[in-house]
Amino acid sequence: MVYNTKLNREIPADWKVETIGEYAEVLKGDLITANDTEAGSCKVVAAGLDFSYTHSKSNRAKNTITISGSGANAGYINFWREPVFASDCITVRGKSDTETLLLLHHLRFIQAHILKQATGSAQPHVYPSDIRILDYVVPEDAVIDRFGEFAIPLNDLVANNLSENQQLTELRDWLLPMLMNGQVTVA
Repeated sequence: MVYNTKLNREIPADWKVETIGEYAEVLKGDLITANDTEAGSCKVVAAGLDFSYTHSKSNRAKNTITISGSGANAGYINFWREPVFASDCITVRGKSDTETLLLLHHLRFIQAHILKQATGSAQPHVYPSDIRILDYVVPEDAVIDRFGEFAIPLNDLVANNLSENQQLTELRDWLLPMLMNGQVTVA
């Protein structure tokens, strides 16, 4: 461990400190309203806790971190294991899915700090510049690679389970009304 003057604490000797903006791609989403969307199943991520509506195309790849940009939930961190259309939010991606997952855990660790960064009395906002300047302790490459060996297969398993849950929910929603009105029975 060595003392880092920027952080005022010790970090592992082979690790370094960078800002998130130096380490990752931090972008503002492309504004789109519900009236501008085309029919599709791609989730549009805006300022809420979940997606707002759907669109026909995506503008961000799967495994993307989003941070709500405005409103009551400005600064809320979410993670999308599917391609999304980023609208009124900030997106963060490392150079690889492994780096993105590491960043996700760091950002969730400092979630309270990010929520406090929201400025504006009537309509709070968090801007990409607020995220870019945050310090990030970058592990050595061997640690990142080792983390990826465990994290990527688990992330893929979670994505698969979420997809299966969605399919089961749709099946339930289709069958339940028929069971309730007697069109279908269970033997």
